Amino acid sequence: MSAPHAADLKGIVNPGQREYTAAAPRRETAIPLRETGATPLLKSTFLICLVGAALVPAAARPAQGRPGDAVRGKELFLRYCAGCHGEDGRGEAKTFRPSVGNLAVKQLMDQVSDDYLFAVIKKGGAAVGKNAAMPAWGKQIPDQDIRDIVGFVRTLATY
Repeated sequence: MSAPHAADLKGIVNPGQREYTAAAPRRETAIPLRETGATPLLKSTFLICLVGAALVPAAARPAQGRPGDAVRGKELFLRYCAGCHGEDGRGEAKTFRPSVGNLAVKQLMDQVSDDYLFAVIKKGGAAVGKNAAMPAWGKQIPDQDIRDIVGFVRTLATY
C-alpha cells in the first residue's frame, strides 16, 4: 500500500498525526468504508449467533418453584432424605458435624436454584463443595424422582 497523496489529506490534527477523509479517496489507497468482505451468508450467520447469544442466558436460567410432583416427592423424601434432614427438612440431627442443611429456611432456599438442588441430590455434597456426608443418589434415584424430591423440598421452606 502506498503512502497517501496530499489530495487525500484533510489536515494535520497533531504534529505527526494525519487525518484522512473518505470523501474522495484515490482508488489505489482507498478501502470502502462499508465493505467488510463478509458474504451475505456470513452476515446472516453472525446475526443468528448474536440473537442466539442474547436468548440463551434467559433460557438457561433455572426455573424456580416446583419442577416435579411435590406429592410424590414427599414420599421419596421420607424414604431417602428424612433420616438426616428430618421429616420437616430442618436437619436438626445432633450427630452430624458439620450439620446437615436446613431446608426449611425460606431466605436460604430462595437463594439456590432447582438445578443446584438437583445436582446436590444427584451428585452428592462433596461434588458441589458442601458437606461430604450428603451422599450422591444419582445411581439409585432416577432423574424424575429427584425432580419430584426438589419439588417437595421447595414446600418445606416456610420460615
